[in-house]
Parts: sequence; C-alpha cells; structure tokens
Amino acid sequence: MVSEVGEVGAAERVSEEGGRQGRSRVLRWLLFQLACAAVMTGLMWLGPVVPLYSWIRNGSWFLAVLILPFFASFLVPVVWRIPRHRRRVVWQIVPAFLAGALLAGVSGGAGSNLAMQERGKWTQAEVVALDDRPDRCVLQKPDGRKISPDLTEGNGCDGGVRTGDVLRVRYDPKGAVEPWNESWKPRSHAGVIAGAAAVFLGFGTWSFVRLDRRRRELDNA
Repeated sequence: MVSEVGEVGAAERVSEEGGRQGRSRVLRWLLFQLACAAVMTGLMWLGPVVPLYSWIRNGSWFLAVLILPFFASFLVPVVWRIPRHRRRVVWQIVPAFLAGALLAGVSGGAGSNLAMQERGKWTQAEVVALDDRPDRCVLQKPDGRKISPDLTEGNGCDGGVRTGDVLRVRYDPKGAVEPWNESWKPRSHAGVIAGAAAVFLGFGTWSFVRLDRRRRELDNA
C-alpha cells in the first residue's frame, strides 16, 4: 500500500514538473516572438518617423522582411540538430514568419503615414523627367529644388503623366517618405497590424514549442 502511494506521489511530481517545463517553454518562446516583433515593428516604424539614416532604413527592411524569416525557416532546424529527413516539421514556422514579414511591412507603412501627417507639405510640382524602370516621375518644386524620393507609379506616377505636367503632391521635406499625388489621405493600419501580430505571436509560439518538443524527442531517442 505504501509502495502504491509512493508511486502515485512520484507520478504526480513528474506530471507537475512536466507541466512547469511546458509552461516555461511556452513563456520562453512567447518572449522570443515578442522580441522579434519588437525589433521588426520598431525599426520599420521608426525609420520614417525619426527619420533614421537611409542605410539604416534599408538595412531594417532586409532584417525584418528577409533575414529573420530566412533564419527561422531554414537555419533553426540546423542549429537545433534536427536530422535532415525530419526537418519537414519546419513548415510549422513558415506561416508565423510570413505574418511577421507582413507585420514589419505594414508597420513601415504606418510609420510612413504618421511621418507624412506630421511633416508632409503640399506643393505644386513639375514633372521634369520620367523613368520606366519601374515607372517613376522625377519632380521639381517651384523654386527649382528636386523632390526626393521620386513619385512612384503606385503613388500617382501613372501612364497618363507626361514630362512638363504640374501635379499637386504631398512630400516629406526630410526625404524619408515617398511623395503622393493629391489622392493622399491619412490611413489607419491598426487592424492589419493587430491581426498580423496575433498570428505571429500565437502561431509562432505554438510552432516553436512543437519544434522544441520534437528536438527533445530526437535527443532522447
């Protein structure tokens, strides 16, 4: 009888310890996801708002949209010593980091929108040159100074624009945000950011916990 009680107590202790370890893994990977989200959204949002130097803005785009997803999708299984024939489980990470890339991109758009609201100015600009690789309009203000960066096709440099045309545009004097034609208006990115963040944190934490468990199983096999 005493032996049975001891076995039950040991089983309960093992179960309790396993539960604590499981919660610890979830918390650890959730914090990892939060850190990634903070890096991606922070750099992409601050880039146009501060604004940061152009080389930092360009570097943050590669870090947030390319490097982190590549690391999670291809390098994590190698770092965690998962055999090649068992690495198919990595597909679980891909949706989370696609959501992370979306989160980074939309955060950059939100930062650009805020920067344009706070610093943007309206002006009548002349189209002094066209570039079709891709479609871009080189703009010049009435005082002869060039507006940088160029007006892109998505922001109003469409097929009907010709050299010499005068357009009403909103531009960033700091040159950190692309100008827009007169169709510009403030936009809200809150819904997309919240949705992408929820997928990134929830699905990403679940994926990493499962992958971590798989690695432990392989180590104990």
